[in-house]
Amino acid sequence: MSDVSVTYQTILSTNQFVTGVRQDTGTDHPVVLTGNYQPTQGAQPQALLYRGPLVPTDSSGYAYLTPVFKSQTVTTSTFYGPNTPLFNSGIGKGNARAVGSYKYAEASDPTADHGMMYEGAFDGSGKWTALDIPKDVAGGIVFYTIAHSTMGDLVVGNFDLTEPHGSAAAFIYDIRTQSFSKLSLGPLTTAYGIWQNGGDGSNAYTIVGGYKGETGINVGFVLDYDAETKKISNVTNYSYQGKPGIVTHFEGISAIESGYCLAAMADPGTAFVTIGRNSDGTFTDAKWVPVAYPTSDGPSTGNTVIDNNLMGIMTTDSGVQSYLAVIKA
Repeated sequence: MSDVSVTYQTILSTNQFVTGVRQDTGTDHPVVLTGNYQPTQGAQPQALLYRGPLVPTDSSGYAYLTPVFKSQTVTTSTFYGPNTPLFNSGIGKGNARAVGSYKYAEASDPTADHGMMYEGAFDGSGKWTALDIPKDVAGGIVFYTIAHSTMGDLVVGNFDLTEPHGSAAAFIYDIRTQSFSKLSLGPLTTAYGIWQNGGDGSNAYTIVGGYKGETGINVGFVLDYDAETKKISNVTNYSYQGKPGIVTHFEGISAIESGYCLAAMADPGTAFVTIGRNSDGTFTDAKWVPVAYPTSDGPSTGNTVIDNNLMGIMTTDSGVQSYLAVIKA
């Protein structure tokens, strides 16, 4: 994309990791961010919610939560994606829904992730739901489940089997029916982002993620999903800058006036991506804007997007720091 500028600034505090974003209701256009934080030096990360302005972040907007599951001692947790009543009114004014993963001490394998969903007030008093894909849907004994994104009545994420490792696939969870469906486009399919098209109550969704393509190289994908029929359509693969052979993965999606913006990770680095729709409903070619925090001590990630803003994490002398990149054409 020509004549594009990218400006950078830090958000949140050091060792607070941003993973997801969604606009919320209210004056001054607040957002809800998901992520995790490190309570003390060397401690395991725990789930973090934030509600307030995107920049500068408001210290009164942080919610440090510990998941609550019966007979389980949670050791670590992370939220990966939020949703708000601005898009789905059933969540309730002043509440949020967030999905992610956690580990607990009493598990047969305490290192394995278990999916989770929280819905309710920002003080953690709402409903906590464990999301572990059943083995009859997964096709074997499940090693881990991670929920990445939610909107409307759906949650998307991915899982891996105990044997063989590397047999990962994605899942779609229907909150209404409390049922899982497996999504596999090829080896190592993951679903990291979801957007509900058509507003509250619509069955039309767009899902993004990645999988190992026919050449053995991972590609990013975008597809449409009908929650009523469970049919997928318009599956489209993308490689960084349109160059086949470069490992590519989509981390998040948000709607914009001209289509969608995506957060992408690839071997060369992070990118802000935009795509539109052709007249027949299929997806257009992608436009790519490289993103790299200029003073990072290492690679900077691209975890989530909203409008013309991409967020991720980068490293500094003080630790890991969340950042915001604003893309202007």
